[in-house]
Amino acid sequence: MDMSEFNEALYASSKGVVVERRKSLIVPILVLLAGIALLVVNFFIENGDDANNLKSTLVLAGGAVVLLGVALCGIRIFGSGAPYHKGDKCMLVCKQYSFDRSQQDEVVKIVTACDKEALDNLEEGDIAGVAVLCYHSPRGKFVAMQAFAYEEFTYKEITSFKVKAE
Repeated sequence: MDMSEFNEALYASSKGVVVERRKSLIVPILVLLAGIALLVVNFFIENGDDANNLKSTLVLAGGAVVLLGVALCGIRIFGSGAPYHKGDKCMLVCKQYSFDRSQQDEVVKIVTACDKEALDNLEEGDIAGVAVLCYHSPRGKFVAMQAFAYEEFTYKEITSFKVKAE
């Protein structure tokens, strides 16, 4: 069950409706600016016995938030994209379901029908003998899923890749 292979099948089968897209840089930049703001506030506080603990805390928190912002920016710039649905203008939600081996026949029927509601209503198991990987749009107009069975230390496909677009 390789996510990159699943994503490639998703992009190929959607006929251009689902594309790879990176998330916005706005949130990482805001985090970076918040860290810089903490460091600037530290600069304007006068030195004194009462302010040393506050200044140290501001430097520590500001430095940590700046590093977090830089890391998030790097991930967003250099990381791989995620599936984006052009019709709904939103990122697809990825969910992995886990079921017991005894439910395999029922899971195969549901995945073959590409019925996300039935999959949500099916009781999940503690051990992932059968796993279903599902991408769906938040508005429910697009659903893509595939079922896998755990065999010999790896997941093997038990259904073909199914897509339902309304």
